[in-house]
Amino acid sequence: MGKEINIKNVNEIFDNVIESIDHSRNKILDLVTEARLNYEKLVLRLENLKAETEEAIQMVDTLEIKDKLARKNLATVSKNFRSNTEADIKQAYEKATEIRIDLKVAQSKEKALKEQRTQIELDIKAALSNIHNAEQVVHQVSVASSYLKGEILEALEEANFGSDMMLGVRILEAQENERQRISRDIHDGPAQRVANIVMKADLCEKIARKNIQDGLASLSELREASREALREVREIIYNLRPMALDDLGLNKTIEMNVTTTLDKEDIRVEYQLAKLPSKVEKIIQVAIFRITQEILNNIKKHAKARNIMIKTEYGTKYMRLTISDDGIGFDVDDTLRRVRAQKKSYGLIGIMERVDQLQGEFNVESSELGTIFNIKLPINREVILDE
Repeated sequence: MGKEINIKNVNEIFDNVIESIDHSRNKILDLVTEARLNYEKLVLRLENLKAETEEAIQMVDTLEIKDKLARKNLATVSKNFRSNTEADIKQAYEKATEIRIDLKVAQSKEKALKEQRTQIELDIKAALSNIHNAEQVVHQVSVASSYLKGEILEALEEANFGSDMMLGVRILEAQENERQRISRDIHDGPAQRVANIVMKADLCEKIARKNIQDGLASLSELREASREALREVREIIYNLRPMALDDLGLNKTIEMNVTTTLDKEDIRVEYQLAKLPSKVEKIIQVAIFRITQEILNNIKKHAKARNIMIKTEYGTKYMRLTISDDGIGFDVDDTLRRVRAQKKSYGLIGIMERVDQLQGEFNVESSELGTIFNIKLPINREVILDE
């Protein structure tokens, strides 16, 4: 009986801990949302300040010219006091004084606006840092919460991975990293553009009331910004899962991506793509596509290649993806050390992490004659379970 009571107490404590962690996570999420809203307000305020500062600078420039002319006129009137009345001299003096006061006020306003602009730029930088730090905390808390809720244990039991807890942790970390990446893509891309569109829409209305032609020009810019936001949204959706995989199949999707990626490049591509067996699971197909996509981007940016070969082979348990190029090559060990030291998860590291999560094998050989990528992946989860 005592043992049962202890287990019950432990479960209650466990549930309380999980509830507390989730509550804390929600609070942090609220803070992140608030920080993002504050960031958006700061960005809009900075845009307005830049416009105000530009107007103030132009005003100062104009008044400096007027001030110079007024002082020159005053000197001329004072010099020719015999041909000018006292009223003329007084009028010239008052005019020069009035312009000088306006100039000083404008210069003071310009200085204040520049100081505000600098401060807001610092505030924006700090806000971005706070958002990033808070997102990291949310990421870590989410992994811990999922672990305590038994999601890893359930995943491991279903997959028959025994006590390999670190694999489960890596899976959850990968999921959270992907969510964080998508969130940042949306925030830094379409969300920023939509906020900019809203601001421009308000300006269009004001401009159109003053000058219809300027208003139409602003409306044209607004239309282009909307199209760019839509393009970014579609790109994010495509990156989540290319719909062409379901419609056209893996091989055609790879070929389409090659055409899109290397559209303006003078690179010849040879395909040796084997027919896709029905037992190759969708998750493996997505992985093959993503890995191919990342390698092609790397070749485009760095290899200076003229020829590329993409080859797929399928066995009863594993498949092999081979991508080779005749580019300038790179120092593999040095590159891996550098990107790991910089804590980046892109390029080679991203490919290796994806392969590792699927319990595959990754190998790359590179020299001044070119580079060969060899990736071995299980074709379905049954193979992973047997390992």
